[in-house]
Amino acid sequence: MKKVSKTIGLVIVIFIFGSVTVFTALVVLASINAHRASTAEFENLRNLAAARASERGSEEEVEVVQFDALSAEMRAINPDYVGWLRIDGTYVDYPVVRGEDNKRYLNTSFTGERNPNGALFMDFRNLNITITPHLIIYGHNAPQGGLFSELHRFLDSDFLAENDMITLEVNGELLEFTIFDVRLTDVTDYAYHLDFSYSHAFNYFTDRIEAPMRALQIITLSTCTNCSNKDARLIVQGYR
Repeated sequence: MKKVSKTIGLVIVIFIFGSVTVFTALVVLASINAHRASTAEFENLRNLAAARASERGSEEEVEVVQFDALSAEMRAINPDYVGWLRIDGTYVDYPVVRGEDNKRYLNTSFTGERNPNGALFMDFRNLNITITPHLIIYGHNAPQGGLFSELHRFLDSDFLAENDMITLEVNGELLEFTIFDVRLTDVTDYAYHLDFSYSHAFNYFTDRIEAPMRALQIITLSTCTNCSNKDARLIVQGYR
């Protein structure tokens, strides 16, 4: 009887171990597949962006375009498209969307497919991009790489010193930001402030985040970290 009980116990242990192994394998496989789908999608979009850039000519010509072919084509794919983000020294070279809230693109790709990597998305309260005092763009710290996972490289001061420019192209206009701060923080940080309806609000905001006095507009890039705290964030901030 004891032998039978031991056998049953062993079978149960093996079954549990096998189930956990299979589940873990499925999770890893799902993550890999999501990364491949996301990578392929953005690569196609980058190729399209590169083709449009070659048609536009010099940067001087780009700056006077009010509504260029890239914006029109991206909006044809996704009406939520608002601009194209690039960061020096990284593979951050992605379209940016803005949904009706800040949940829409957490698990939805640029083309509308279900994907846990989501897309880069601007805070839904940033309506007039070129003149709003503070822009916030969110993106996942994708486990297989991509999106905002490479923002962690800016914690290295040497890397930051060599790669301090963020470019956001909006309707053919290039908004260039110089990075002034990178830090690990959480969702309560004043860096997420977006209420500028009261007098001297922007001056107070720039003082709180220690931005350069000459700043006219701030951009904040936000991603989660690898730690267990779900409220922990890494932010990269730039000014122009």
